[in-house]
Amino acid sequence: MNIILEKYKGQSTRFTCPSCGEKRAFTRYIDTISNSYINENVGKCNHIIGCGYHLSPKQFFENNPHLRTGDKNYITPPLEKKKELVPINSIEVNTFLRTLNKSSNFMEFLGKVFDKETSERLFGDYYLGGTENKEVIFWQIDKSLRIRTGKIIQYDPNTGKRNRRGELNSPNINWVHSALKKQGKLPDKWQLTQCLFGEHLINKYPHKPICLVESEKTSIIMSGFEPEFNWVATGGVQNLNKERIYPIRNHPIMAFPDLKCFELWKEKADKINSEIGSTIRISHYLEDIATKEERDQGLDIADYMLKRC
Repeated sequence: MNIILEKYKGQSTRFTCPSCGEKRAFTRYIDTISNSYINENVGKCNHIIGCGYHLSPKQFFENNPHLRTGDKNYITPPLEKKKELVPINSIEVNTFLRTLNKSSNFMEFLGKVFDKETSERLFGDYYLGGTENKEVIFWQIDKSLRIRTGKIIQYDPNTGKRNRRGELNSPNINWVHSALKKQGKLPDKWQLTQCLFGEHLINKYPHKPICLVESEKTSIIMSGFEPEFNWVATGGVQNLNKERIYPIRNHPIMAFPDLKCFELWKEKADKINSEIGSTIRISHYLEDIATKEERDQGLDIADYMLKRC
């Protein structure tokens, strides 16, 4: 067997976590030779801080030694063969443009942190969209200006904190491509392939060094405080991977992991650098200055900058 964590190929490859119960947050281990899952509970929850569930194949077989003998009853039916080359599908420009003249609670928050000139630059650089419910849309636009998708999130206009499920009648996170599919405005064969949030800035400001963070919100706030850098975001702690880094592999990259995630990103960065020749360096800044309370809270670099305001 050749066992790996299944690569993301759309929502059908992410499952409900057996520990925390979060939908589409669980990645299963797959045997690439038989194209079958080891077991429905063998995998890793993507919410590494809030949940942290991880049952490895080694642990599974240690607890079930009889399954090493070739008994195939433990695996799910073979998966359909997937194409090696996945086309890059995108969102129509008109859909994107209709969101740019709408305000959001997140934009209102930025206006309280920064002056008008800085706020307008941030809106323009990152093409921040809005919805009728004043949610912000973080558009994912790649170097070729293809609009991959948009992440829809509701924020509190006063604190800048994300509104959790149930508040303001808004889900925690939604996606433009998911909404369009439900409306029948995207074909069934449309597949999502994500890129770094802010990747398009590499062409707009080619001479700026790249700084990499986890959340879209953090990248925008840091761009307001430190505009001499291109601030881009993975969109999730587990999304630091070679697929997202490959388009910027020839640029120097300084990564700022959230507290609690330093070792994870260090391990990922070392692996990515060896595989595609990138030069990701991991900043020790937060590790050097954080208190125990701040570590427990899992603060990021934008949290520290906002404290100074």
